Amino acid sequence: MPGAHSAETEMTFTPEAQAVWDRVPDATRTKLLDDGFCTRCLHKRHFELVQGEIRDKELALIGKCGTCGGRVVRLIQLD
Repeated sequence: MPGAHSAETEMTFTPEAQAVWDRVPDATRTKLLDDGFCTRCLHKRHFELVQGEIRDKELALIGKCGTCGGRVVRLIQLD
């Protein structure tokens, strides 16, 4: 997945989350990764994707803030 993570970070996805993420177009992925809420900065920030899982009919993208390194979670409603 180009641009989704750096070489030093290993991503882990559940099989269900990976199947959903694989269907997301590259341009949409970029927008999603630029719009996560950092729990430390308390602002929307770009984040490095680390983990993906399905939570209550939502795709949870979990990562690290590009500004402070804090935890970022981006939830995407599944239809």
